[in-house]
Amino acid sequence: MNSDKASSSSATHSESCYRDICILIVDFDPIYLRVASGMLRALTYEVFTAHRAVEALEMIQDEDLGIDMVLMELHMPDMYGLDLLDEIKRISYLPVLREYFYFTKPLYMEDMSDIWQYVHTRRH
Repeated sequence: MNSDKASSSSATHSESCYRDICILIVDFDPIYLRVASGMLRALTYEVFTAHRAVEALEMIQDEDLGIDMVLMELHMPDMYGLDLLDEIKRISYLPVLREYFYFTKPLYMEDMSDIWQYVHTRRH
């Protein structure tokens, strides 16, 4: 489990809405996790990463982490992505963005900058 809070003293108004959003990225590829989390942190999101589905489920259940959204790969070594999605829905009401449905690899910064809307819509 990894986490870093990003901060920026010159954030624009649109960037300020990201600061209270915590995203969990679930993917078995460590390079992808590094790239995706780096992009999100550059946008001032708080980010956690999980390499395995079981680890992700434990993190989602840990209310102290304050996870607001999950970005997930469908192909995981320990659990098929749709099974993971079912488990996430069973234990939480978090929005889940799945690869190939909401975003594709390679990632682009403009795609990452818009994902806050899924959390904002869910909160209001």
